[in-house]
Amino acid sequence: MKRRGREKKEGLNEVDVFVGQRLRELRMLAGLSQSDVASALGLTFQQLQKYERGFNRVSSSRLFKLGQFFRVPVSVFFEGLENRQPAAEGSEMPAAGGGEEQENTLQSREALMLARYFQSIRDPQIRAAIRELAERCAEQQADGGASAGGTASSGASASRRGRGRRAEQGGHA
Repeated sequence: MKRRGREKKEGLNEVDVFVGQRLRELRMLAGLSQSDVASALGLTFQQLQKYERGFNRVSSSRLFKLGQFFRVPVSVFFEGLENRQPAAEGSEMPAAGGGEEQENTLQSREALMLARYFQSIRDPQIRAAIRELAERCAEQQADGGASAGGTASSGASASRRGRGRRAEQGGHA
């Protein structure tokens, strides 16, 4: 007996999942719900949800409309795809729900939220202070963060760098 649609065991196409993730990122950056985007495009939110998860393939005409809606070129939906580790030749991604994928989604959501908040800050001194804080935190993580000697010395030098920048800017952060 012939079944319609994809069976869960078949898995998801890597490109469809990637395009869906990009769609979700654009929607979240714009601060829109699935319902907002779906209604603007004449879809149900369930259909948009299937696009975002890669369960349904986004047609070229729909990609074109999505690009117009978000005011981005269609190529945005594929940017970074060539840099991903390719799956084995001819293989597809396993059916939805992996732990690593969920962790990446949460990190992506946090990054998008931070980007939205950062964009709304107009004061250049506050923006500089936030960038500096993020840089220090990333450096501390890269250095291991737990070693007492490395943390103290790198913290002190970062502190001196910070004071110099603020002094050059002629204000307080």
